[in-house]
Amino acid sequence: MFLHRISIDRRLSPLPGFADLASVLISSWLFALSYSVSGRPAFAAVITAMLLSALWITNSAKKKVLRNEPLVITDLALAWQVAVFPSLYLPFLPCRILLTSGIVWLTVTAALWICSASEHVYAAWWISALIPVLCLLLIRTRPGIFLEKKITVRLPLTFNPSSDAEKYGPLGAAVLHGIWHLTNKPECLKNYSPGQEPPADIVWNKSYLNQPGGRLPNIFLIQAESFCDPRIFSDEIPRDILANMDQICSEGQSGRLSAESFGAYTLRTEYAVLTGISPSSMGTYAFYPYLGTLGSPVWSIAQHLRNLGYRTVCVHPFHRDFFYRNKAVPNMGFDEFITAENFPDSETWGPYISDNCVARTMIELMNADPRPLFCFAITMESHGPWLEGRLKKEFEKGDAPQIGNLDPQICRYLAHLKNADRMIGTLCNGLKNSDRPGIMGLYGDHLPNLPQLITNEETATPYFIWKTGSDRNQKRKIDIRPEEMGGCLLEGLFKQL
Repeated sequence: MFLHRISIDRRLSPLPGFADLASVLISSWLFALSYSVSGRPAFAAVITAMLLSALWITNSAKKKVLRNEPLVITDLALAWQVAVFPSLYLPFLPCRILLTSGIVWLTVTAALWICSASEHVYAAWWISALIPVLCLLLIRTRPGIFLEKKITVRLPLTFNPSSDAEKYGPLGAAVLHGIWHLTNKPECLKNYSPGQEPPADIVWNKSYLNQPGGRLPNIFLIQAESFCDPRIFSDEIPRDILANMDQICSEGQSGRLSAESFGAYTLRTEYAVLTGISPSSMGTYAFYPYLGTLGSPVWSIAQHLRNLGYRTVCVHPFHRDFFYRNKAVPNMGFDEFITAENFPDSETWGPYISDNCVARTMIELMNADPRPLFCFAITMESHGPWLEGRLKKEFEKGDAPQIGNLDPQICRYLAHLKNADRMIGTLCNGLKNSDRPGIMGLYGDHLPNLPQLITNEETATPYFIWKTGSDRNQKRKIDIRPEEMGGCLLEGLFKQL
């Protein structure tokens, strides 16, 4: 029960005892399951305590790194990625504490297993262990849905992970989120058919979803990993580090994009940009939007542009199955999904395929086909963490110099950021050299997880939208939300920005 007491605010809870009840039920179920399998009560008690301790340590680590966001029920779908892509997760976890605790617990449990005599496991223990399974089977039935509605009225959810955890405790919030997730699916995630009207709750101007006149332009949309303008956080940052972006912003629309997550959860921003759907209308699916796209097609800007005659391509120089994109991307209307496996001889800059390589690939795709191209690129080069030893060769060659008295992690990040700016210049020139008009949009998925640089509560990232043939008369400064980005991009099909 200690897990929820560190974060719950009983004044906020409409049913203060629910957090205690959820903790007791989950702890009892874990004990019943362990006892049913082992037949050893002492062993089962230690296993239960070990699992709850690991959960508490991980929850505390996530809150520390991601500005007080606790574990959410959909994190279960991401758990396997910790083992498959450890470099993206383990540096942010207290691995020494987890390892030391794990060794202690394993030693104790091994001793208890050897010393404890096996006991007869009564049927009641098996029944109690299977109760959650039966609940999962019944939750989608009519009585289960009726009960969920009653629970939602009595225990309302905000779908803000921090707020719900404060009201109901992390385990209580996880139970309520899980019940809602299993019994509800937002309208925007219902099966999409070609030619079907877009969801009613997209925030874009519907007039921009008509057939535009004139020749269709090539469209580049880049989700730049951990992209930010560091000059607003430190006077020591060179003023020309984003020279190409500055030039483009002087000729198009630009401003701040209010990404809600700090330092992680790329896919939340990504989904909002591609679909025009506000996270506030998605319930628990807003935590991990691609879970709702795995089984059937959903509407997106790629679906719309494909209906207009575009070739739609997604480029992501990383593993295909990361975030389940191998299933989600085709269901969002992309004809092709180009990933790390399609870059066998690609150059890396640091541990990941370079932004320069991504830019070249996008231009090659544009020049290889006479059809108008919509290319959505999800870059990877700048992905953190920016630990010691990264870019060692680049620093030795002078490609990533130390800047003043800045923290070395910041300097490594800035080296990647300068490459992202070069990518912007390359793509701009590529669009200018095409015989079609062109539109380019770029935004940061979230700010870099560099608290030594970003010391305030800022979460917004830069964005811009630019058209070939633009000049300083088209300059426009406006701040937008992620779900508005795609609509602003489509606006370029109909009029000057």
